[in-house]
Amino acid sequence: METKSYNSLDDVRYNIDLIDRVIIQLISERSFFENEASRFKKSEAEVEAPQRVQEVIDKVRHVAVSKKLNPDIAEKVYRAMIGAFIELEKEALTKL
Repeated sequence: METKSYNSLDDVRYNIDLIDRVIIQLISERSFFENEASRFKKSEAEVEAPQRVQEVIDKVRHVAVSKKLNPDIAEKVYRAMIGAFIELEKEALTKL
């Protein structure tokens, strides 16, 4: 990660836009594996999997600290993302 100082808001926004493209690509890749995992789940309890969610949150918080990111931000982002994937999996489950 670059730690230089930027001279304009446009430069900062340009870099944020680049990062957003990478984030979306990674979420897309994660989505593929979420879909693969959902093939093995047969009930809402397996989809919700609160113990697994907590394991992921714990790992993410740890990584966030190591990357000098506020772990509360990382947790909120991941809880939102996980929640969205859970809703998609529940919808797919009801269509079976």
